[in-house]
Amino acid sequence: MRRILAVLAIAVAVLSAPAPGRADEETDMNIMGAQLNLMMGDIPHALESINAVIADNPDYPLAYLMRGQIWQADGEFKKSVDDYSQAIAFGFDHSPYIYTQRGDARAAGGDYAPAIADYNQALTFNAGFWPAIAGRGAALVDSGDVAHGLPDLDRALANDPGDFTEVLKSEHVQVQSRKGPPQQGTNALTVTIHSAPAMADAYVARGKLRLAQGAYKPALDDLDAAIKRVPKLAAAHFYRGLTLLALGRCQDGQSEFQAPGVTGTATFQAALTQHKDAVAKAGCSVEKL
Repeated sequence: MRRILAVLAIAVAVLSAPAPGRADEETDMNIMGAQLNLMMGDIPHALESINAVIADNPDYPLAYLMRGQIWQADGEFKKSVDDYSQAIAFGFDHSPYIYTQRGDARAAGGDYAPAIADYNQALTFNAGFWPAIAGRGAALVDSGDVAHGLPDLDRALANDPGDFTEVLKSEHVQVQSRKGPPQQGTNALTVTIHSAPAMADAYVARGKLRLAQGAYKPALDDLDAAIKRVPKLAAAHFYRGLTLLALGRCQDGQSEFQAPGVTGTATFQAALTQHKDAVAKAGCSVEKL
């Protein structure tokens, strides 16, 4: 329920002949095609494209990273974790981004302890890696460790980093020259990270916590900030609805429950039961979702 997918934007800069584990340009274009299908919500065709890439290039880490994202979007978190682990095994073993992605998938499946371990590993590579700080804070809060989780969320939400680029893998290579001795170059693979989904995720985590603490107006501010960044985020609409009910704004709260993805969700129903007394105290009532 908590995790949202931040679709990859891959930029590949190759200054030499392909290195081991590197695919050709056609393969990279096929990966981009899978990414485009994912962005359009066409999971079957995205999987078809990426599975073909992996069949031809079984040791190419980028392909596993892309398929992990596809599985994550489809709610198949265990398969997503397995593919991220393959990406790490095939060369992305020093990337804070990939460990954060695996942590997100584990947290989405409710497997908080290994998720937190992944975020910690990411932060050993880059102590200021913002997505890992936000993810760890949300996972800690969701697992009940508010004392450690809230400072992470506050730190992550203090500044919006916007979009930024992270190097997945960089190798020094020799570039052959006909006019002189070989020159040194770099073979780099980078990913552009969009901050809005992770920011929204962190705002929801802190908003949920503030709602549970009875700090309804700060909770509403956080949930409004989440929806501003990801307007169709079901979790933000649900907890915003609960917060409005607790504030006595009964009609406004009920309307939030009509957002796509809220009705019939077992996790949301459990949260509704948890906050039933606060809602009733404010003079509102709720029907079963």
